[in-house]
Formats: sequence, structure tokens, C-alpha cells
Amino acid sequence: MVPYRLLQGFELFDGLNEDELKTLATLGHEENFDEGEVIFQEGTEARRVYLLLEGRVALRFRLPLKPPSRETTIDMVSKGGAFGWSALVKPHRLTATAICSEPTKCLAFEGEALKGLFQENNHVGYVMMEHLAAIIASRLRDVRLQLIREIGQSLMYGW
Repeated sequence: MVPYRLLQGFELFDGLNEDELKTLATLGHEENFDEGEVIFQEGTEARRVYLLLEGRVALRFRLPLKPPSRETTIDMVSKGGAFGWSALVKPHRLTATAICSEPTKCLAFEGEALKGLFQENNHVGYVMMEHLAAIIASRLRDVRLQLIREIGQSLMYGW
């Protein structure tokens, strides 16, 4: 359990009332990671949604343009950001690898517990999924731009 006031600064929870935040706080716990530590690996089962309290996390994925495939950073998550959203969206497979760029502190929420809360309180589910959709759309834009850059470099340099 985390103090509910800690949740007030996160965009993912914007629009939730104090009672809803208090309920969410009972589901979260803190996790600490060292610089260079992998929080999760692309393609593995997604179990937790993470909110960044301190530090920075690089989201990386493999580009299978030409063998061997290359890994590229698609986003840098900073304080207040969310990642690991695949824990809430089928098929519950992580779409990127999360690596700490510096010592990092996160709030972690089990995806199954959040989905259970969404069933009990549709307002919480609606608000969080609406914010989550915005995060996913932003990451999709970032990935698209990264792919365009990588393909351009590949054509230019003959990779």
C-alpha cells in the first residue's frame, strides 16, 4: 500500500476523486531498481503497470529491418510517466523492454488487481483507460517516427 496522496500527481489518475485514489493506493507498492537494471523484457507476459516516482526508464524494442535485428529506444519515461500498460490490454504481452537509465523508484500495480477494480468501479476503469489510450497513441506516434528514421538510415547507409 502507498500513501494515496502520492497518486495525485500522476496523469493516469487525473479525474479520480479522493476515495478512488485511496482504493487505488491499497493496490500499489514501491519497487526500486538500479541503473542498467531491466524491469521487464519485450515479448514476455505483462503483469504490472508502473508509474515512475524517481529516475528515468528507457523503453526499447527490436527493429527487425535486416539481420541482425537492432534494438532502439522509442521513449524515455521520466517522473510521473506510466509504462507496462500491456498488463491491462490483451494479449498481455510487453511491447518493449524497460531499462533503467539511472537509479529508479516506481509504483507498481498488478494488472489483475486493477482490472478487478475496474469491474467494481467503472468510473475508475474509464478514466484510467482513457489516459492509457493517450499514452498508447503517443508511443505509437514515437514508434512510427523512429521506424521512418531507421528505414531512412538503412536506405542511406545500406544497413
